[in-house]
Amino acid sequence: MTKSIISSVRINGTDVPYEVISRKVKYPRLEYRHGNLKLVVPPGFKEHEKLLSKHKTWVYRRFVAYDQRNVFAAAIELHSTRTEVHLQEHVQSLIASIGTELGVFPKKVVFREMRTKWGSCSSKGNINLNTYLKCLPEILIEYVVFHEMVHLIEMNHGPRFKEMMHKKFQEHKILEKQLRGYWLAIMEKYFV
Repeated sequence: MTKSIISSVRINGTDVPYEVISRKVKYPRLEYRHGNLKLVVPPGFKEHEKLLSKHKTWVYRRFVAYDQRNVFAAAIELHSTRTEVHLQEHVQSLIASIGTELGVFPKKVVFREMRTKWGSCSSKGNINLNTYLKCLPEILIEYVVFHEMVHLIEMNHGPRFKEMMHKKFQEHKILEKQLRGYWLAIMEKYFV
Protein backbone atom coordinates (compact mmCIF):
# COMPACT_ATOMS: atom_id res chain seq x y z
CA MET A 1 0.00 0.00 0.00
CA THR A 2 1.27 3.47 -0.91
CA LYS A 3 0.71 6.44 1.41
CA SER A 4 1.29 10.05 0.42
CA ILE A 5 1.85 13.33 2.34
CA ILE A 6 2.08 16.77 0.68
CA SER A 7 4.30 19.43 2.26
CA SER A 8 6.86 22.11 1.36
CA VAL A 9 10.39 23.05 2.33
CA ARG A 10 11.95 26.53 2.29
CA ILE A 11 15.26 26.67 0.39
CA ASN A 12 17.03 29.96 -0.33
CA GLY A 13 13.86 31.92 0.44
CA THR A 14 11.71 29.81 -1.88
CA ASP A 15 8.99 27.38 -0.86
CA VAL A 16 9.49 24.12 -2.76
CA PRO A 17 6.48 21.80 -2.60
CA TYR A 18 7.09 18.08 -2.29
CA GLU A 19 5.24 14.85 -1.80
CA VAL A 20 6.36 12.07 0.54
CA ILE A 21 5.39 8.68 -0.83
CA SER A 22 5.69 5.73 1.52
CA ARG A 23 6.33 2.59 -0.51
CA LYS A 24 8.01 -0.79 -0.12
CA VAL A 25 11.54 0.37 -0.99
CA LYS A 26 14.83 -0.42 0.70
CA TYR A 27 16.33 3.10 0.61
CA PRO A 28 14.79 6.58 0.44
CA ARG A 29 15.24 8.52 -2.79
CA LEU A 30 14.40 11.90 -4.32
CA GLU A 31 12.74 12.26 -7.71
CA TYR A 32 12.18 15.52 -9.58
CA ARG A 33 10.02 15.15 -12.68
CA HIS A 34 7.90 17.69 -14.51
CA GLY A 35 8.26 20.22 -11.70
CA ASN A 36 7.23 17.78 -8.97
CA LEU A 37 9.55 16.79 -6.13
CA LYS A 38 8.83 13.39 -4.65
CA LEU A 39 10.47 11.66 -1.71
CA VAL A 40 9.97 7.93 -2.07
CA VAL A 41 10.66 6.41 1.34
CA PRO A 42 10.32 3.06 3.12
CA PRO A 43 7.32 2.68 5.45
CA GLY A 44 7.96 4.32 8.83
CA PHE A 45 10.71 6.63 7.51
CA LYS A 46 10.59 9.84 9.59
CA GLU A 47 13.65 11.82 8.49
CA HIS A 48 12.15 13.69 5.51
CA GLU A 49 13.60 17.06 6.57
CA LYS A 50 17.05 15.56 7.08
CA LEU A 51 16.98 13.98 3.62
CA LEU A 52 15.87 17.27 2.04
CA SER A 53 18.48 19.24 3.96
CA LYS A 54 21.23 16.89 2.80
CA HIS A 55 20.18 17.33 -0.85
CA LYS A 56 18.89 20.93 -0.77
CA THR A 57 21.36 22.15 -3.44
CA TRP A 58 20.24 19.39 -5.82
CA VAL A 59 16.56 20.15 -5.13
CA TYR A 60 16.98 23.91 -5.52
CA ARG A 61 18.87 23.60 -8.81
CA ARG A 62 16.17 21.41 -10.31
CA PHE A 63 13.42 23.70 -9.02
CA VAL A 64 15.07 26.83 -10.49
CA ALA A 65 15.91 25.11 -13.80
CA TYR A 66 12.30 23.94 -14.17
CA ASP A 67 11.03 27.43 -13.35
CA GLN A 68 13.35 28.97 -15.96
CA ARG A 69 12.19 26.45 -18.56
CA ASN A 70 8.59 27.40 -17.76
CA VAL A 71 9.37 31.07 -18.37
CA PHE A 72 11.06 30.16 -21.68
CA ALA A 73 8.18 27.83 -22.62
CA ALA A 74 5.59 30.55 -21.94
CA ALA A 75 7.32 32.79 -24.51
CA ILE A 76 7.48 30.06 -27.17
CA GLU A 77 5.26 30.25 -30.19
CA LEU A 78 4.66 26.77 -31.56
CA HIS A 79 4.71 26.27 -35.34
CA SER A 80 1.08 25.29 -35.79
CA THR A 81 0.84 25.66 -39.57
CA ARG A 82 3.21 22.79 -40.42
CA THR A 83 1.32 19.59 -41.20
CA GLU A 84 2.51 16.07 -40.47
CA VAL A 85 2.87 15.50 -44.21
CA HIS A 86 5.11 18.58 -44.49
CA LEU A 87 7.10 17.35 -41.47
CA GLN A 88 7.58 13.91 -43.07
CA GLU A 89 8.73 15.43 -46.37
CA HIS A 90 11.15 17.75 -44.55
CA VAL A 91 12.54 14.87 -42.46
CA GLN A 92 13.01 12.67 -45.55
CA SER A 93 15.03 15.49 -47.11
CA LEU A 94 17.10 15.80 -43.91
CA ILE A 95 17.67 12.04 -43.79
CA ALA A 96 18.94 12.08 -47.39
CA SER A 97 21.46 14.87 -46.72
CA ILE A 98 22.50 13.70 -43.22
CA GLY A 99 22.73 10.11 -44.45
CA THR A 100 25.10 11.20 -47.21
CA GLU A 101 27.14 13.18 -44.67
CA LEU A 102 27.34 10.31 -42.12
CA GLY A 103 27.36 7.41 -44.58
CA VAL A 104 24.37 5.68 -42.91
CA PHE A 105 20.66 5.48 -43.57
CA PRO A 106 17.84 4.12 -41.42
CA LYS A 107 16.06 0.96 -42.53
CA LYS A 108 12.71 2.49 -41.65
CA VAL A 109 11.42 5.83 -40.31
CA VAL A 110 8.17 5.86 -38.33
CA PHE A 111 6.31 8.96 -37.14
CA ARG A 112 4.09 8.69 -34.10
CA GLU A 113 2.88 10.76 -31.18
CA MET A 114 5.22 10.28 -28.22
CA ARG A 115 4.81 11.67 -24.71
CA THR A 116 8.34 11.19 -23.40
CA LYS A 117 10.87 11.80 -26.18
CA TRP A 118 11.50 13.45 -29.52
CA GLY A 119 12.80 10.31 -31.16
CA SER A 120 14.48 6.96 -30.79
CA CYS A 121 16.70 4.62 -32.77
CA SER A 122 16.52 0.84 -32.51
CA SER A 123 19.43 -1.56 -32.74
CA LYS A 124 17.80 -2.82 -35.97
CA GLY A 125 18.41 0.56 -37.60
CA ASN A 126 14.86 1.90 -37.39
CA ILE A 127 14.16 5.47 -36.34
CA ASN A 128 10.99 6.64 -34.59
CA LEU A 129 10.21 10.35 -34.60
CA ASN A 130 7.65 12.28 -32.59
CA THR A 131 4.92 13.89 -34.73
CA TYR A 132 5.12 16.94 -32.44
CA LEU A 133 8.41 17.78 -34.15
CA LYS A 134 6.10 19.67 -36.53
CA CYS A 135 5.80 22.36 -33.80
CA LEU A 136 9.55 23.04 -33.72
CA PRO A 137 11.73 25.42 -35.72
CA GLU A 138 13.72 23.76 -38.51
CA ILE A 139 17.07 23.87 -36.67
CA LEU A 140 15.62 21.81 -33.81
CA ILE A 141 14.06 19.30 -36.21
CA GLU A 142 17.44 18.93 -37.90
CA TYR A 143 19.13 18.53 -34.51
CA VAL A 144 16.75 15.72 -33.45
CA VAL A 145 17.04 13.90 -36.79
CA PHE A 146 20.84 14.19 -36.74
CA HIS A 147 20.87 12.92 -33.13
CA GLU A 148 18.89 9.81 -34.06
CA MET A 149 20.97 9.18 -37.18
CA VAL A 150 24.20 9.37 -35.17
CA HIS A 151 22.71 6.53 -33.11
CA LEU A 152 22.86 4.41 -36.27
CA ILE A 153 26.65 4.64 -35.82
CA GLU A 154 26.92 4.85 -32.01
CA MET A 155 23.96 3.49 -30.01
CA ASN A 156 24.89 5.08 -26.68
CA HIS A 157 25.67 8.68 -25.67
CA GLY A 158 29.36 7.98 -25.09
CA PRO A 159 32.39 10.05 -26.15
CA ARG A 160 32.18 9.10 -29.85
CA PHE A 161 28.50 10.05 -30.02
CA LYS A 162 29.13 13.36 -28.24
CA GLU A 163 32.06 14.18 -30.49
CA MET A 164 29.93 13.67 -33.61
CA MET A 165 27.12 15.81 -32.20
CA HIS A 166 29.45 18.61 -31.05
CA LYS A 167 31.25 18.67 -34.39
CA LYS A 168 27.97 19.37 -36.22
CA PHE A 169 26.25 21.48 -33.52
CA GLN A 170 28.68 23.52 -31.42
CA GLU A 171 25.66 25.22 -29.81
CA HIS A 172 24.25 21.85 -28.68
CA LYS A 173 23.67 23.01 -25.07
CA ILE A 174 21.49 25.88 -26.26
CA LEU A 175 19.58 23.56 -28.59
CA GLU A 176 18.99 21.04 -25.79
CA LYS A 177 17.68 23.82 -23.56
CA GLN A 178 15.37 25.00 -26.35
CA LEU A 179 14.09 21.44 -26.87
CA ARG A 180 13.18 21.22 -23.18
CA GLY A 181 11.35 24.55 -23.43
CA TYR A 182 9.43 23.46 -26.52
CA TRP A 183 8.59 20.19 -24.81
CA LEU A 184 6.99 22.08 -21.90
CA ALA A 185 5.07 24.32 -24.31
CA ILE A 186 3.77 21.27 -26.22
CA MET A 187 2.82 19.47 -22.99
CA GLU A 188 0.93 22.59 -21.86
CA LYS A 189 -0.93 22.97 -25.16
CA TYR A 190 -1.73 19.37 -26.03
CA PHE A 191 -1.63 17.28 -22.83
CA VAL A 192 -2.88 19.43 -19.93
